[in-house]
Amino acid sequence: MAIMVPPLGLLQFKPYSYALLLLIVMSRGSSLGSPPLRAEANDVDDTNDTPTSTIPTFTLANNMTVPMIGLGGCSGVRYKAFKSAIDLGYKFIDTAQSHSWGYHEEEVGQALYEAKRRYQDNIDDFVFTQTKIHPQDLGYYSTKKAIELSLERLQVTSLDSVLIHKPRCWGDICSHEPEGTWEDSWKALEEAVDMGLVRSIGICDVDNQLLDKLLQKRIAPMVIQNWFDPFHQDKAFRRRIESINKAQDRSGTVEKKILYQGYSTLGNQWKLQDYRDNPVMTSRLLLAIAKEHDVSIPEVVIQWATRRGVMVLPASKNPSHQLSNLKSYAFTLTEEEMKSIDALDGKPPKKLRREKDTNEVDIHFTNHSDGPMDVFWVDSNEGHVHVGSIPKPGETLSLTSYHGHSFVFKKSGSDGGSLLNRHIVDKAYGSTQNHQIEDKSEEL
Repeated sequence: MAIMVPPLGLLQFKPYSYALLLLIVMSRGSSLGSPPLRAEANDVDDTNDTPTSTIPTFTLANNMTVPMIGLGGCSGVRYKAFKSAIDLGYKFIDTAQSHSWGYHEEEVGQALYEAKRRYQDNIDDFVFTQTKIHPQDLGYYSTKKAIELSLERLQVTSLDSVLIHKPRCWGDICSHEPEGTWEDSWKALEEAVDMGLVRSIGICDVDNQLLDKLLQKRIAPMVIQNWFDPFHQDKAFRRRIESINKAQDRSGTVEKKILYQGYSTLGNQWKLQDYRDNPVMTSRLLLAIAKEHDVSIPEVVIQWATRRGVMVLPASKNPSHQLSNLKSYAFTLTEEEMKSIDALDGKPPKKLRREKDTNEVDIHFTNHSDGPMDVFWVDSNEGHVHVGSIPKPGETLSLTSYHGHSFVFKKSGSDGGSLLNRHIVDKAYGSTQNHQIEDKSEEL
């Protein structure tokens, strides 16, 4: 899974918000002054919904209630952003174990720990923290180890939910073959539920065939996360989830309810489809609706998505953007506006396809030191911008970079970690390059 390092000094991560194996530490109590929660938004009803000025919620199959909006932790969101989100009243934070995809799970744990010191409440009881485990760690024993790792990094004693994102490795995202299959991982997750280490489990990037198999398991999935945005609405699958949830409502139970989460709800996924610009953030229709209500496009999309029964996880490092996302329910989209956004499904603009820069290089750095390393892009002011980590020897970080870009590699830790190596990208070696990064500290 690649991260894009742009030319001209504007660092951005390629938005791979694939949730692989999802661990959830959940909210249950205090509010820290956050916006009020309302009754559930359990179903996906594209024609009948009740707008509200408060944040919608969903009650999981284990009777735990979660908000329908959280802070996404991808694209290099760090401790300060997690801290500000908690202070603003976020009840849900999304993270992952994979440093190479721009996540910093341990910094979520740090923010939670520091918040405990600032507030009298036990913050574990009301902040829902969602982490993901790389698909190369699929397998019975690997999943058990992954759970232990997240418990340690997040500084908690139990995880409220674990989701498997992808049933297998694909492309070049795995640096080694996983120990086992998603079904082996599922068995480990079921046992973790039995032991009280995990309260609910689920999976991401699910189709109907996979869901058929999952529904036959001893413990059925409680959360499913798929790609969802105005141009990619996954309607048929969502309606299947809706029918399952409505059957539970009729029976007066929640035991088999499934929460549908959307990733890349603000359109970042389209850049993986070679779009030059994000079609969601540049949509004329969405811009017109936003101007009509004097709000931003993200606020429009967030309200629309959650009113359609989809939980959203927009990433943001900016406290003002974090707050405006929480305020996505302070206005009301009309039914006509809702239906006009529904009509965008399957109709992304054709003219925005991105032409590959002739200086662009797909580069893969493999850790050949004796421990974890952090990777930094050197900007035009000689500043070091963290773009990812390679936690284990033999693992690989994949980037999209450009000719002439410079990187430094340091022992994992703070930005002041000791220097291990340097690398300058040279397009002469090809448009796809693999480099083994060794410890050259004695030569530097």
